[in-house]
Amino acid sequence: MKKIIIAIFILLHNLSFSQISAGEAVGIAAGVAAITFIAVETSKKEVAKDISQFRSKEYIMNYIIGPTNGKTMLFETESLASDNSAGLISVAFNCTEVKKSGLLLAFFGDNINEHGVLSTAYGFRYIPLKEAQDLFDRINKEKEEHKKYLSGNNDVNNLYIEHKDLKFIIYNDGGEKVRVFWKGFQVVWEKTAYKRTEKRLDKWFE
Repeated sequence: MKKIIIAIFILLHNLSFSQISAGEAVGIAAGVAAITFIAVETSKKEVAKDISQFRSKEYIMNYIIGPTNGKTMLFETESLASDNSAGLISVAFNCTEVKKSGLLLAFFGDNINEHGVLSTAYGFRYIPLKEAQDLFDRINKEKEEHKKYLSGNNDVNNLYIEHKDLKFIIYNDGGEKVRVFWKGFQVVWEKTAYKRTEKRLDKWFE
């Protein structure tokens, strides 16, 4: 028997919720954070592709661009990178008509809610372009400044960086690791995916 965990978030402003298909649970936005819980049996590879190509656009339409008021909106997106486990997917976004652009991080995998319940979910965190570029600069600067400390003791010495509701732990464990914590997600931002995201984000907005 399929076991689907449904999480319901009660929001300010009386936001309504809608039920998706039987294979998914309810996903409701809280500000710029929309977390959707899915059936454990769902193919991880298929969901990651859907997140990258379609769910990210749905999020952009609903929570970044917002109501069109009868206008036709033009916007661009491009998937930048995802790690081998699909735990963190990065998407570039631009809409000149609402003057918004930047980086959309899609978290995907195990999520622990405030009651300690573990389930499979995905969620989006939008970071405006300048803020995203500054964040990369800060992380890179801290890694370089504390390189000796990090290499001194594998999986023991850690750098902790906080950016609003995002938390980063940088450490060495068979190589440099960046672990990201956000709203119940805990994922490793693999080095290749991290570098590719940073490089392609800058190039895309040149």
